[in-house]
Amino acid sequence: MPIGSVPTESFRCFEKREGSAMNESFQPPANGGGHHPFHHLRKMMNQWFDERPLQKLFETLDDYFAQTFAAAYIPIEVKETKHDYQIIVRLPDIKREQISLQWQEDGLQLIVDHNETIESADHHGHVYERRHARRRVARLIPFPYPVAEHEVKASFQNGTLTIQLPQKRKYIDID
Repeated sequence: MPIGSVPTESFRCFEKREGSAMNESFQPPANGGGHHPFHHLRKMMNQWFDERPLQKLFETLDDYFAQTFAAAYIPIEVKETKHDYQIIVRLPDIKREQISLQWQEDGLQLIVDHNETIESADHHGHVYERRHARRRVARLIPFPYPVAEHEVKASFQNGTLTIQLPQKRKYIDID
């Protein structure tokens, strides 16, 4: 017999036989009250997941992941003309003090710092949970051509950051 093969006699105990219980559809045994044997266990598990502290934990985890991944990216719009670049960044719910711009060799770095304190209180006004959250999101904006970094202008109005960056490249007119 080749290595790894199993003799067919080993599986004879699983064959269906006439008049055996295996030919009938399998039904789990019921306990005295006619309930499924795992009814009580299922009921306990449902109660455990529906309890307020555990439900609050799951909601907190859901909120954490939703906030973490939603704000991990800063969408920008870049427009290029013959003379400059214009960058438009929409930052709703962000204050001017939370934004910083830094010029680097590779390009312009936009940084948004968000500090937040969240308190949860019971119906009597007693604080039972206080969370401090600090989130820092940065985005590097590279440019294909040199920029006059000393002439960069930025303004922030109504949740929109607009940055003007003059280009250094010079065009030569051909006669």
